[in-house]
Amino acid sequence: MLNALSYFVSKFRDICFPITCCNCGKIVDSEGLCLDCWKKIKWLSDPKCKICGTPFEIDINALCPMCIKKKPYFDKAISTFEYDDFSKSLVLKFKHGDATYICQQLAVWLYRVSGEVIKNSDIIIPVPIHFFKRLKRKYNQSELLAQRLGKFGGIPYEPRVLRKKKHTQQQEGLSRNARLKNINGSFDVAPKYAHLLHGKTIILVDDVLTTGATANECSKILKRAGAGKVVVLTMARVSL
Repeated sequence: MLNALSYFVSKFRDICFPITCCNCGKIVDSEGLCLDCWKKIKWLSDPKCKICGTPFEIDINALCPMCIKKKPYFDKAISTFEYDDFSKSLVLKFKHGDATYICQQLAVWLYRVSGEVIKNSDIIIPVPIHFFKRLKRKYNQSELLAQRLGKFGGIPYEPRVLRKKKHTQQQEGLSRNARLKNINGSFDVAPKYAHLLHGKTIILVDDVLTTGATANECSKILKRAGAGKVVVLTMARVSL
C-alpha cells in the first residue's frame, strides 16, 4: 500500500513539477542539462596554465604569458566551463535573473573539479558586492555558491571576512586596464575577522573569471591581512 502510494505521489510530482534543463528549460530525466546543452557547454580540462587556468591548445606543463609576466596574488584558479556566447545565458540567468534554484547544480559541477582543493583548505569566502548592488539584485550569487561549496567540502563559510567598501562601475565591458583601475582599493578585510586568515589556505569564490582583476585585488587584500594561500573558484572563465 505504501509503495503504491509513493509511486503515485512520485508520478504526480513528475507531471505537475517536471525536472527541467537548468539552461533551456526542456524537460529532462534528472537535474542538470539536457543532452543538447551538455554538448554545447565547453567544459574546462587540462592542459591549462598552472596558476590562472587559461586553457592551452597543446599539453605543456607551464604558465601562460600573463602569469609569467606578472604572477597574480592568488595561487591557483579553477573554473568549471568556458564563458562564451552559449554559457553566458546560464550565467546571467543565475546572476541577474533570480534563478537561484540552479545554484545547487552549478555548485555540484564546480565541486567536481575542485573538491580535493576545498577539503584541504581552511575557510571559504565569497567575493562581496556593495550594499547598493545587493539592494538592487537582492542576493550575491558568489555567496550562494560559496555556502554550498563549503557544505560539500566540510569547511567553514565566512561571508563577513571580505568587504566591498567602495561602489564601483560594472566590470563587464571594461578593458583590462580599466578593470584594474576600477577595482583598485574597493575591498578590505573586516578587522573583527582578520584573525581567521593568519597562515590559512583560503578559497575565494566568484561567478566568472575574466581578466582576473577582481580575484587578484581580493587575493592581495587577503594576503596582506595574513592569508597564507588563496585559491580562486569560479563557475566560468573567459578564455583570453
